[in-house]
Amino acid sequence: MKKINALLLGLAAVVLLASCSKEAFSSKYYDPSKTTSTSCEKVMTGAFMAGNGFTFNAYWRMYTWDNYFGKLAQTIGVSVNSGSNYFINDGYANDRWNSFYDILRQYRVLKNLYDLEEAEDQAQDRIFVALTEVYLYDHLSQIVDIFGPVPFENAGFLGITGDLEASYPSYDSDVDLYKMMLTNLDALYTEIGTLKGQLTQGTEGKLKKQDYICGGDLDKWQAYANSLLLRLGVHMSAKGSLVSEGKAAVAKAAGRSLITTWDESVVMVPDFNGFNYWENFRDGYKDINNTASQGIIDALQVTGKNDPRLEIIYFPNEEGAYYGKHYGETRDEQDEHDTYNDYTERYYARLNAATFTYNNLFLSPVITGAEVNFLLAEAYQQGYASGNAEAAFKKAIVESCHQYYDLNLKTDQSKSGVPAGSQYFKKLEATDVLPDADLEALAADIWNAYSDKMEGIMTQKWAHFGIVQATQAWTDIRRTGYPKLDYPTDNGAGATVKNIVNRVKYPNTEANNNKANYEANKANVGGDDNAFTLFWATTLK
Repeated sequence: MKKINALLLGLAAVVLLASCSKEAFSSKYYDPSKTTSTSCEKVMTGAFMAGNGFTFNAYWRMYTWDNYFGKLAQTIGVSVNSGSNYFINDGYANDRWNSFYDILRQYRVLKNLYDLEEAEDQAQDRIFVALTEVYLYDHLSQIVDIFGPVPFENAGFLGITGDLEASYPSYDSDVDLYKMMLTNLDALYTEIGTLKGQLTQGTEGKLKKQDYICGGDLDKWQAYANSLLLRLGVHMSAKGSLVSEGKAAVAKAAGRSLITTWDESVVMVPDFNGFNYWENFRDGYKDINNTASQGIIDALQVTGKNDPRLEIIYFPNEEGAYYGKHYGETRDEQDEHDTYNDYTERYYARLNAATFTYNNLFLSPVITGAEVNFLLAEAYQQGYASGNAEAAFKKAIVESCHQYYDLNLKTDQSKSGVPAGSQYFKKLEATDVLPDADLEALAADIWNAYSDKMEGIMTQKWAHFGIVQATQAWTDIRRTGYPKLDYPTDNGAGATVKNIVNRVKYPNTEANNNKANYEANKANVGGDDNAFTLFWATTLK
């Protein structure tokens, strides 16, 4: 196998977040930025590493990106800060942008390395390219969901060509990018299934060593690729230029292997093979986003009774009541109620510390059984594929309960660092877990509580995403208009963004560093405006 100097390929750009233990990672995985030669499996890991900050529920992601989208989606208790309710810091957008292009650069290096190999080596190394491509499309779809058209086909080649002048990439239309991902994810599902029967023992060993996304489990990678295809297909099926392509993808994906249970879910495990990533995110839940969302409380009480997830997600006030922040309050009202540091006087519910704040074994969801079943429920309800929407919805609720039960039960209080006598740490016992028959009865009650079934599907999916997957929740709101949320005009002094946004503006670094292509894209789409509605979305007001 041909080896290429890693420094020449620009792999030194791959770094972990500062608070993460680099030594812990490098002791378990080959880090391509630390080697003088590299190979396909190592660069695959480099691509995964490049996206760590927005794959794990990392502190910085929660403090910046998720905090902002939690406000937009109202999955966190929003504080009414007149003058900045809808404003996003440009630096936060820039962090997300750079993270994606770090992944893309790694993928370009990997593909170039693979293309230079002999056919015998390619036969074994193609699996590393295929898995990286699935991961890349997961992140690309999120970027396109947020910004719209982005550079892709001509981006990420500078580390290979060294040609600075040719390295300024043009923008690809979001329609073309979604269409490409639908086509390629379909093909990757089949290809991974074919490749897994052709790997040598040595390649399987490399895969298990280097793959910290699915641990070398190619059945899970197939289900991940197909579940991602289902997500994108459903997203495209209601409106816009790709309705027929979206529906075709949904019909195909619905009949193949999918992630349908919590146990099958693709999650980032903080202590996988000794790599303790949890230190990087637990304080995010303690420092920000800690107050309950009234909308989620309402969704978890829609039957007139407390959903069992309510006490797993939130800790009530001293009277046992659940109140959350929302835009219907004034700032004065919130200030009066916001005595959260004193349990005996606290008004608002807070996050349950056992599930979030002090959970050193928290699993970061990538795509879960609950989400996939909600997608199927939507697809069946809307007629994108043949199936029972009610049954899929009930399965989604049950798997959501399994997920939140498991996150709470995994807490190791002896290692959590929780202050002695904390009022906010409620760890369940195994005896607290309701049997599936009871959860199925709960799911039936929730289904029956909604006369508008799409409202029920999307509202409960939104509540499931909650604080953990706020960007996905916001995308769903823009797609469907559910749940129906209030977005008051922000006329506060200094407000540069007065109304709810429909997309995020490109970061200033992109406008400055790739100016000609940025300006050409602006002309094509009618400007770089956060009020602009993307082709698949509903305009929020």
